[in-house]
Amino acid sequence: MALTNKVHLIAYPNRIGHTLENLADFIEGQLGTAIGGVHILPPFPSNADGGFSPLTHKEIDPAVGDWGDIERLARRYDVCLDLVLNHISDASPEFLDFVSKGRDSRFAPLFVDVGTLGEIGPDDLAKIHIRKEKEPFRDVVFGDGSSGRVWCTFSERQIDLDYNAEQTYTMMADTIAFLAARGVRLLRLDAFGYTTKKIGTSCFLVEPDVWRILEWFRQTAADHGIEIVPEVHDHPSYQYAIARRGMWAYGFALPPLLLYSLLDANSAYLKAWLRMCPANQITVLDTHDGICIPDVEDILPRYHVEAIIKNVSDRSADPILRRSAANAHSVGAIYQLTCTFYEALQRNDDAYIAARAIQLFAPGIPQVYYVGLLVGCNDTELMEQTGEARDINRHHYTVAEAVEALNTPVAQRQLKLMQLRSTHPAFDGNFELHQSNDSSVSMGWRHGEHSCHLFIDLNFRTATVTCTNAETGTEESYRL
Repeated sequence: MALTNKVHLIAYPNRIGHTLENLADFIEGQLGTAIGGVHILPPFPSNADGGFSPLTHKEIDPAVGDWGDIERLARRYDVCLDLVLNHISDASPEFLDFVSKGRDSRFAPLFVDVGTLGEIGPDDLAKIHIRKEKEPFRDVVFGDGSSGRVWCTFSERQIDLDYNAEQTYTMMADTIAFLAARGVRLLRLDAFGYTTKKIGTSCFLVEPDVWRILEWFRQTAADHGIEIVPEVHDHPSYQYAIARRGMWAYGFALPPLLLYSLLDANSAYLKAWLRMCPANQITVLDTHDGICIPDVEDILPRYHVEAIIKNVSDRSADPILRRSAANAHSVGAIYQLTCTFYEALQRNDDAYIAARAIQLFAPGIPQVYYVGLLVGCNDTELMEQTGEARDINRHHYTVAEAVEALNTPVAQRQLKLMQLRSTHPAFDGNFELHQSNDSSVSMGWRHGEHSCHLFIDLNFRTATVTCTNAETGTEESYRL
């Protein structure tokens, strides 16, 4: 059964209220048919990285709820969960057994034994794509006093799995079957690009190895009625390659494209992307990771990208940098801008609605991050408390605060737009890009006798919708 072509919400299990039950009550009571799916960021027991260091995928953290809460949502919405496939927590039973018993542990094949990879010289180390302030290895002292090294791309608490080992695939197949039985319809493959460990390369998105791994996940998930969306931030050609192989791709180029289009009142690059982007994509404006930059390379000229970075950085936290293991403290290239999308657009309500309208009318399934749903501003207080720059866009709302935020005029304008996108029959058909000048965007959907058209004037930041009435068939037009 295919995913429904409706808006999906992205939310943490405990940042609208404190539990999954609070979240489900809010979704059902406040959003209803305005969404057709929900991506719940990791609800599993975890000891690091905001849930992305899972001890297991087979349990729900009791602090946020249980599988009954997930199954409740799955009865009404397409549920997406993260499959954190690159690594597992160092507090997991598997890794603790490995530390205790060393290579005699039955779980030993799950983990990369760095010592068996041969000599790793300075030139090799310089090529490795890293995500922390040091080389991606961790020393381990085993129960018998001997020692070794394992691979950990992210924090010391997140131990990478070995995709040269059959046991890793067995674990993943078992996990996918378990999640399917709980009603999960879509899996976001977190950090899949780091699964390819080959000394002498970047150890990131190494081809063709990465495609063989992804095909295994695609087929295994399909056998259980689940679809997958591999998560990667890099050159946009990877998204096209993912889509061509029958998986959902991410339209991560859209957020910086929209920032440029609205800040410069120029739609030329946006429309070029709309003509060539895949139909089987997931679109976003904002996510828990921020506004990613590499995804727009070669779509938007570099000098425009640099202008966006300079503009938005004045209102955001320190950007996240891309690093290499040889020089972890180099300035590097900008990887992510840490800012809510509303702040990035200078808290301009009309610009924000125009951006969201373009996203919701673009090809693919649109996802709306919970802070974006509530038109949230930067949470500098949380960021300063945790020391994590990305927490600027990860505000904790009580249920009452979320309801209050949703009832502001700009959030209600957005909710009306989401309701249209999730319920109008035209979106069951085909996307159309219409002729327009370079200071406007004209686009829509058509299905049989039904149509829904959007016109954006970038100079005045106005959004006008013209749609057939789903019941009478007559045409009506209104300003968002």
